[in-house]
Amino acid sequence: SAPCAAGCGTSAACGPASAGCGNVGQSGCLSEGCTKGSCLFGGLSSHGDGCAEEKKDPWTLMSAFDDECGNNCLKDKGITIGGWLAFGYASNPDGAFTGNGAAMSQSGEWDNLNINQAYLYLAKVADGSNGVGFGYRADLIYGVDGNDTQAFGNKPGKWDFANGFDHGIYEWAMPQLYGEVAMGDLSVKVGHFYTPIGYEVVTTPDNFFFSKQLTFYNSEPFTHTGALATYKVNDKLSVIGGWTLGWDTGFNQNLGGNNGIVGATYAVSENTTLVYSAAFGEFGVRGDGSINSFILSQKWGEKLMTVHQFDVLDTNSGTDFATSGQAGDSTGFINYAFYQLTDKAKAGARYEWYKSDGISYNTFTYGLNYQVTPNVVVRPEMRHNRSPSNAAAPWNNDIFGVDAIFKF
Repeated sequence: SAPCAAGCGTSAACGPASAGCGNVGQSGCLSEGCTKGSCLFGGLSSHGDGCAEEKKDPWTLMSAFDDECGNNCLKDKGITIGGWLAFGYASNPDGAFTGNGAAMSQSGEWDNLNINQAYLYLAKVADGSNGVGFGYRADLIYGVDGNDTQAFGNKPGKWDFANGFDHGIYEWAMPQLYGEVAMGDLSVKVGHFYTPIGYEVVTTPDNFFFSKQLTFYNSEPFTHTGALATYKVNDKLSVIGGWTLGWDTGFNQNLGGNNGIVGATYAVSENTTLVYSAAFGEFGVRGDGSINSFILSQKWGEKLMTVHQFDVLDTNSGTDFATSGQAGDSTGFINYAFYQLTDKAKAGARYEWYKSDGISYNTFTYGLNYQVTPNVVVRPEMRHNRSPSNAAAPWNNDIFGVDAIFKF
């Protein structure tokens, strides 16, 4: 913990030196007469000894490994442990994480308050700044989103797919387990990891909206198993390249899965960023083909930001999205606008046009992110699904959704 205010050690209100700190003045220890404070959720903490209150960082699981002399046995080694707990409610199926597919499975996931993600991760980033550095990451998820993050591109019974991890609408999954090596500006991860393709992601705190794109859910991979390299060319340009065992596989090759991944991120200016990513080859359960994704992010000042995404999927899977719930070919055009209302509140809107196997689907979503505390965010939203050619649910639904995320 940080020392107390100047002069605290000589104040009569402080009392004797804390026995837990050893000798007064010991390097790295608290000031004379002060004890370690406790400060959850970034508020103010009174030391109970007459010393001044001090501002603390938000509480995290890492805080459990702090000692009274300001050390942390994990952070000091570059290791991070953390996660979140996300509860959510959706009034109707949305065609993505909450009710999806032609059979409209997972019926218990809407019109109920559920645990969407109870998430835990352990990570060490490979640091190549001083030569060769090694790292790793392992992620574990439980909740109604669990089956959506399993390696369902596997043969049944392999890794976390169809392997006894499902308990009704709640499921376990291990979406990431990889090692990483870095040297200079080059890093390579090997194992099971999230895809670099697309704008939205599985990890719910990293999205603005509670609900997900149709494009993200139906036409992009979630995870891969293989190797992926990232190289920072300069301050503006980074490139990626790799090889994986198809789409959504976990340490298993199914139906000849064998595809490449490429991409680049380019900072045009301080306010404009372009991202391109693609996968091509044999995707396994999704057939042979390619996916190309283009993303343009633009800041229009301190408060307003827009994001524009264009995806094209082309495969020979022979599936039809309207009847099987699995897209063979699709085009997705998604536009976002975000506006910072206050220090704690941000408004957002998302319009998506998704055309899959000859039928168009439109979604319009708008909502708010409110930061209750540094650890807790609440995300209410309204979503409207419309499809002129498909009147079945969920393609002509209005959905109210809200969730709360507690990060630790």
